[in-house]
Amino acid sequence: MSKEAENKMKEVKNLTQSGNFSIVAHPKPFAQELQFPSSSANYANFESRELVFNNIMVALQDSNVKMIGVYGTGGVGKTTMVEEIGKQVKNGLFDEVVVAVVSQDANVSNIQGQLADRLSLKLKGETEVGKANELWNRLNNGKKNLIILDDMWQELKLKTVGIPITDGNNCCKVVITSRIRCVLDKMHVDRYVPMQVLLEKEARALFKTMVGNSVDSPEFHDIVDVVCKECGGLPVAILAVGAALKDKKKYVWEDVLDQFKDSMLKNIVGIDPKVYASLKLSYDQLESSDAKSCFLLCCFFPEDANISIEVLTRHCIARSLLGQNTNTQRRASCRVLTVVDILKDACLLLAGKDENFVKMHDVIRDVALSIAKDDGKEILVKHGDKKWPEKDTCESSSAMSLMFDYTLELPKLPDDLVCPQLHTLTIVLEWDWRSDALLNVSDRFFSGMEKLTILELNRICMLPPLSLANLVNLRMLRLDYCELGDVAILKDLNNNLEILSLQGSNINVFPSEIEQLTRHRLLDLGNCEKLTEIPQGVLSNLSRLEELYIFDVTFPALERLDIDGLTIIKRYGIGNYFHQSLFNN
Repeated sequence: MSKEAENKMKEVKNLTQSGNFSIVAHPKPFAQELQFPSSSANYANFESRELVFNNIMVALQDSNVKMIGVYGTGGVGKTTMVEEIGKQVKNGLFDEVVVAVVSQDANVSNIQGQLADRLSLKLKGETEVGKANELWNRLNNGKKNLIILDDMWQELKLKTVGIPITDGNNCCKVVITSRIRCVLDKMHVDRYVPMQVLLEKEARALFKTMVGNSVDSPEFHDIVDVVCKECGGLPVAILAVGAALKDKKKYVWEDVLDQFKDSMLKNIVGIDPKVYASLKLSYDQLESSDAKSCFLLCCFFPEDANISIEVLTRHCIARSLLGQNTNTQRRASCRVLTVVDILKDACLLLAGKDENFVKMHDVIRDVALSIAKDDGKEILVKHGDKKWPEKDTCESSSAMSLMFDYTLELPKLPDDLVCPQLHTLTIVLEWDWRSDALLNVSDRFFSGMEKLTILELNRICMLPPLSLANLVNLRMLRLDYCELGDVAILKDLNNNLEILSLQGSNINVFPSEIEQLTRHRLLDLGNCEKLTEIPQGVLSNLSRLEELYIFDVTFPALERLDIDGLTIIKRYGIGNYFHQSLFNN
C-alpha cells in the first residue's frame, strides 16, 4: 500500500507541474430560475423593473457587498420586488431567506420575533440582548443567509437585532427597502439600488392589464394618457384607478378624471397627492357600502398585519356594518368573503398568508386612515409601545387598538379614561412564553366610554370586572387569556351583547347567569383549561346561539361546532353523551 501511495504522489506531482491551476473555479452563472420573471403579472416584462432586478442580483453575488439598499417612493413596488428576489434566490444563491417588516415603529423585539418565526427558532432569552445573541448564533452558522428588512423608516442597529454583518463574515447578506435615501446612508449600505416610477409606456401597459383592450380605443386615447400621467408612474395608483374604471362608459371616465384632479389638491403629510387621489377614487367608486365600511375597518389592524377574515366578520357584525340579509353568523361570513373579493379586485386589499387572511398595503392603509379621519372617525393604532398614549390623543378617538410590548416593566394604565366617542377598544399585552404577567385595569377604567360597542382585552387582570356592567351598548366582548374572577356580572349586558369570547381565561364554572344573554350569537370558550363545570341547561337557554366553540348541547339555531382544548371537563362528557339527533341543524 505504501508503494502504491508513493506512485500516486509522483503522478500528482507530474500533474501539478504540467497543469495550469491559476483559476480553480468560475463564477456561477444565473440559474434559469433566477432570470427576471417577465411572465409575472406583477412585473409585466417592464424594462425599468428588469434593470432593478438585475442590479440587486449582481450585488447579491458580489462577495464585497453585504448590505443592499433599495429605495423609492411609497407604492413604487419595492416590497413586490424584494419578495420576488427572495423567492428566486432561496435554495440557489442562499440556503435561507427570511423577511421582517420593520415599519415606522422599528420595534426591535417585534423584528426579532418575525425573524425567529421564519427561522423556526424558539427564542429563550429574557431580554432583547439575549434574543439578539440567539439570532446571531443561528444566522452565523456557516450557511448563506439572506435577511430582507422591508419598509425601514429610521436607522436600525443590526447588531441590536442579532444580524451578523461584520468584517470577515460572509455568511449573511441584508437587503433593506426604504422610502428615505438618508436612512440607507445612516445604515452604511454597500450598494444603493434606486427604484424609479414606471416609464410612460410601462404605465400604459400596466393600466391596460386592469382595464382591458378599451385602452386602445380611439375614444379613450386622450383620457388614458391623462390618467397615466396623473398617476405619476406609481403602480399602486395605476392599479387602483384602473380597477375603478374597468368596464365603465366614457362619460364615467371623464367624471372620474375630474374627481381624481380634485382629490389631488388635498395635501396629506407623508402621502403622495397622486397616490391619495387614485386610492380615494378607487374607494369612492365602490358601489357597495359594505365594501367601503370593511375597507375602513381594515385600517384598524396593525400595519402589514395578516387580518383574519373571521375576526373581520365579528367586527362587522358588532358594528352593524353589513346590509340586510346578514342576520345570521353564516350569512355575515359569506357577505364578508364577497366584500373581501370586491376590495381585492379594486386593488385595495392584498392576499394574506392563506385564504383565511388578507393584508393592506401600508400606503393604502395611510389613505384609509385619512379617509376615516375626514369622516370624523379618528382611529388610533399603536403597536409595540411601552407606555400609554397621550390623554388628548385618546379622548378624540372613535377607535383605539393598543398592543404593549412587555420587556422589564409593565405599562401603567390610567385609572379612568374619558373617551365619549369611542366605539371600539382593543388592549393587548404582547405574549411572552416566559412570563405570566398581566396588565391591571382599575374598576373605574371604563366609566367614560358609554358608546363602546366592541371591547377586546388580552392578558388583563380585572378582579372582579364590575365596571363592565356599565357598558350597556356592548355587542362584542373578548376577554381572552384574562384573570377575571366572577363573570356573572356580564348578565347585565343582556340588551345588546351578541359575541362573547372568554378564550384561555381562568374561569372555573361557567355562570348560570349567562343564560340571560338572550341576544347571544357566538360563544368562544376555547382553551379554558380551568373550566370544570357548565351548569345544566345554561347553554340550551341561549336560543339565538349560532356558533359555539369548544362545547355544545343541543341548540335549535346551531350551524357550527368546534371542539378543541378542554381537557378537564367534569360535568359533561364528550363521548357517548352526544348523539347525531342533537345536531339536526
